[in-house]
Amino acid sequence: MKIDNIFLKIIYDSRGQETLKAIMRSGNIEVSSSVPHGKSVGEKEVFVMNPYTAVRKFEKIKERILNVEFADINDFDGFLLELDGTKNKSAFGGNLILVLSQAFCYLAAKKEKLELWQYLEKYISIKGKRKDLPLFLFNLINGGQHAVSGPRIQEYMIVPQIKDLKVCLETAQIFFAGLKEYFKKEFGKNVFGDEGGLIMLGEDYTKPLEIFEEIRDQLNLKDKIRFSLDVAADSFYNREKEKYEIKEDKSVSQKELLEIYTKLITRFDILSIEDPFEENDFEGFKALATNRKIKTIIIGDDLTATNYEVLEKAIKLKAINGVIIKPTQIGTISETLKTINLAIKNKIKIIISHRSAETEDNFIADLAWASRAWALKSGAPQPEERMVKYNRLIQISNYEKNHLL
Repeated sequence: MKIDNIFLKIIYDSRGQETLKAIMRSGNIEVSSSVPHGKSVGEKEVFVMNPYTAVRKFEKIKERILNVEFADINDFDGFLLELDGTKNKSAFGGNLILVLSQAFCYLAAKKEKLELWQYLEKYISIKGKRKDLPLFLFNLINGGQHAVSGPRIQEYMIVPQIKDLKVCLETAQIFFAGLKEYFKKEFGKNVFGDEGGLIMLGEDYTKPLEIFEEIRDQLNLKDKIRFSLDVAADSFYNREKEKYEIKEDKSVSQKELLEIYTKLITRFDILSIEDPFEENDFEGFKALATNRKIKTIIIGDDLTATNYEVLEKAIKLKAINGVIIKPTQIGTISETLKTINLAIKNKIKIIISHRSAETEDNFIADLAWASRAWALKSGAPQPEERMVKYNRLIQISNYEKNHLL
């Protein structure tokens, strides 16, 4: 495939910050894609370049891209990586390389008259019809770096255990409505965080789960909703003291934090916990993941950063049994797919995730379907930049409904 033209634009994300959008043309086909970015960013993630600098750098390489015919996404990404020539994509920025990589996938899919997920699944090692629909992880109470107040645990999520994705979304919206009513009575008004969830007062990390239980009981949804956490423990880890400052007046060791998690898991039947320890504490992750007394899925995000080599290490150490996949962490779709295939090979549950500052691009929904992901994580069921991902996956599932096993 030969690309006829590429234009870069600077647009605003959901936090009102500038990010990149690429428009790519080939023949009479035109596509566009945009990239989000996170506030809670791990040290293993690729370099993110200032959008204006990225546009200037792109103009210097644009003609070189347009002069080449590319066989596929691996060929295209390989060309960009060779141009960049750095390990962390610091020459052109992971955000610039990714927005081009995503746009190429959209364009190639249209050229081949395929849906995006159909194009992506050609590069996924698992074949055949998927047996289960992905779960939705809805972040309804925002804490940590995604909120101006509240607990230091970053995300309190509900996970409907419903096989119909449309009903799953509707159930979450009903739950969220009940939660907003509770918050308005309790705190006087509703304030929302970066991912569309509610913000609460006080640092009590148990309280959000107690509120979830109360709302779930009121709505008679006990058998249909479970809870999950994204702790983002790196954000409250004090490296000098080697302590986790889980509250302003409570600093705990790795072992003490492990005990806190064990109690929360037991009390609230937690389905999954993401980033329970700081991003280099493989042993802490392992202590939870290999604990036979609990069945909670232990998920790596900052720990693994969608990086093939780091995921390989986590698998060897048995540190996780679930992994967050964010293309923005690694910077190309081909590298993202390589990491996904490693997870599939080792039976690690895949969670395709958004970022805290999002756009209305729904690429990750197609990626979730193509990769047979265990779950899609896209924030609260309210802001448009979150909803487009959920709605796109519902659309795909409806298209495929008659073909499921």
